Amino acid sequence: MPIITIFVILLVAAFATAVYFTDPSEAEKRARERLLALNRPTAGEVEEGILREVSFSRIAMVDRYLRNNKVALSLQLMLEQAKLSWTVGRFFFYSAVCMIAGGILGNWWIAGGIVGWIPGIFLGMAPFFWLMYQRSKIINKMNQLLPEAVDLMGRALRAGYSLPSAFVMVADEVADPLGPEFRHTADELNYGLPFREALLNLQHRYPMEDLRFLITAILLQKETGGNLVELLDNISALLRARINLRQKVRVYTAQGRMTGVILVAIPFILFILLNLVHPGYSKPLFENDTGRKVVYGALVSMAIGIVAIQRIVNIRV
Repeated sequence: MPIITIFVILLVAAFATAVYFTDPSEAEKRARERLLALNRPTAGEVEEGILREVSFSRIAMVDRYLRNNKVALSLQLMLEQAKLSWTVGRFFFYSAVCMIAGGILGNWWIAGGIVGWIPGIFLGMAPFFWLMYQRSKIINKMNQLLPEAVDLMGRALRAGYSLPSAFVMVADEVADPLGPEFRHTADELNYGLPFREALLNLQHRYPMEDLRFLITAILLQKETGGNLVELLDNISALLRARINLRQKVRVYTAQGRMTGVILVAIPFILFILLNLVHPGYSKPLFENDTGRKVVYGALVSMAIGIVAIQRIVNIRV
């Protein structure tokens, strides 16, 4: 095994050991929560503010570096959108551990050197794919709940409530994950943030097209006037029509998406099964220059095929 590979493995192992022993125990976490509970304001005092301290890493030096990194800031927003409790530092740590594990497996099972790190690269991207999957699931659920929230806002306005009070009603009645976001917006309004800025913050936290339609329509109505209740009814009908259209498109493109998944997965599954049945079966493919060129060409062709299938089946509605 190359010296660089051994050095990287030992470095990650040392870092993992340090994180494990510096991470507070469950008893320490519970004690900290009890101490914080003692300092919470009483009913007659001002409640906890909307501003909160975001931790990028438990290691102070790493935390200071990540706070000034644009990639880390974007990643922190994605983690919040996915409702994951990871910090940015923990995300990078998970990615490094997965990459090292894949690299060890590749160097031992396939071949030494750069080729052996190909599984590590793919496995190191596993936390990112999991993050994107969770984020997509949360956003889809919010899109499903948004028409219900708009209907509830319209009924609240008909009953004589103000728009900020309608946001509070949505926060109380609509399920997660949409309800807490409206609660956050209502809290910003209660703490004196301008109406436009509070809605734009909501759009920044979740840049969804349907939510942008709603926020743009409300802001335009505030500037130009008009019947807001009727506007919300029209938006609710539009959002439901878009949801139905997206569901139909997803059904029509299911065969194409499944075909892409199968075509991409079959080579890797066969590669793993063949090497399990006959260990070292694929080593000549990676030890020969022609074999390596075939592997690189296959990976590039597969990537082009994935992009082509995605562009075919992903229809914007």
